[in-house]
Amino acid sequence: MYQKNTPPLSPDMEQEIDENDVVYFEDLVEINDVEDLEMENMDENEEAEENNKEVPERDDALCIFSGHTGPVFCGALSKDENLAATGAEDDKAFIWNTVSGDILFECTGHTDSVTFADFNYDDSFLATGDMNGIVQIWKVNEKQCVWNFDMGDMSWMQWHFAANVLLAGSVQGEIYMWKIPDGDCRILPGSGSGVETGILLPDGKRLAVGYGDGTIRIVDLKSNSVLFTVTQNLGHTQKVIALDCYVDNNLIISAGMDGKTIISSSQTGKVLNVLQDLQGGGNSNEEDDGNSMEENQGNWAEAVAFYKDPEHQIAATGTINGEIFIWDIAKKMVRHKIEQKSGISKLLWKEGTALLFAASLDGILRVFDGKSGECVRLFISHSADIFDLCLSRNGKKVLTTSEDKTARIFEIDIH
Repeated sequence: MYQKNTPPLSPDMEQEIDENDVVYFEDLVEINDVEDLEMENMDENEEAEENNKEVPERDDALCIFSGHTGPVFCGALSKDENLAATGAEDDKAFIWNTVSGDILFECTGHTDSVTFADFNYDDSFLATGDMNGIVQIWKVNEKQCVWNFDMGDMSWMQWHFAANVLLAGSVQGEIYMWKIPDGDCRILPGSGSGVETGILLPDGKRLAVGYGDGTIRIVDLKSNSVLFTVTQNLGHTQKVIALDCYVDNNLIISAGMDGKTIISSSQTGKVLNVLQDLQGGGNSNEEDDGNSMEENQGNWAEAVAFYKDPEHQIAATGTINGEIFIWDIAKKMVRHKIEQKSGISKLLWKEGTALLFAASLDGILRVFDGKSGECVRLFISHSADIFDLCLSRNGKKVLTTSEDKTARIFEIDIH
């Protein structure tokens, strides 16, 4: 006889079911009770974990923006530093006031994490881009979208610093160049590997682009053609992570997942020097850092930045293991090695000074004197990784974005 509230069995199955295998209604209630209890415990544990996040010892932020509901991946400041733009994992971008934190307007219409948000050269437009490749242009004073385009998976974007031209690279390998706001477009076809990063050279006429296969190409914007290629056999053998160009329009510094930091020429495409090979035993010009080959496996420079001074060929690199190297490029040697506990996500030099700003994965923004290598200031406020860093044009404010779902404004009180 079947138990009450159990579904009837088909005639073929009656003889095959063991009484001990039947789950009764009362058992289901108990199982559901257990599952509900487990879910409650999971929610309580998540809440406890959220509440137990390490609280910063102090809060140096001038303004905290909390409009996003997910980690904030990118940020930018207007030239007059009154406005900030941020994009996040919540598929949204916002423009907001850097003093009050009030939202000017929300940039809707994205379908994936917004990883690019930046003002053009005169702050009249804002460009936003998400990982799905939805690119949108917003007229700032009108608070509305005036142009959009679907380029497929996007990996990198940058405004031209003197014209309404937007540049972008795709995971498929194409490079796009749009004239804004009419949307006239040029496309440089890919070559079998995705674009990972790019930097507009100081002359405004050429672009250095790093690819997933380790190659670097110098692109002429006027002719939309490749001028030179730094190939794998001479340069990087794995994905290019970061690029920067010296003010002389010639020297390019690059970092790759192969652990190499390389100086190459934008005029010839030749590798001039391998500054460092973290995964291959360092460099003959560098003192032994005390780390074994095993410890250095998987380590690479995540950020690179040239000191913006035509009289001093100085560059900084920051690794995922938390080391910062300040290089004398002319002498091909390390001037200072700085060690900290957490990885470096971005490096920026303050214009006209030797101050180096380092965003870290411990949530702290550090400022170093590039001449002495000493830490001269800590900006403490975030409770999680810092993802992006932006300095205002006049050097009075700095914007940081973080995994803690906030963006923060700090006032720079050092010179």
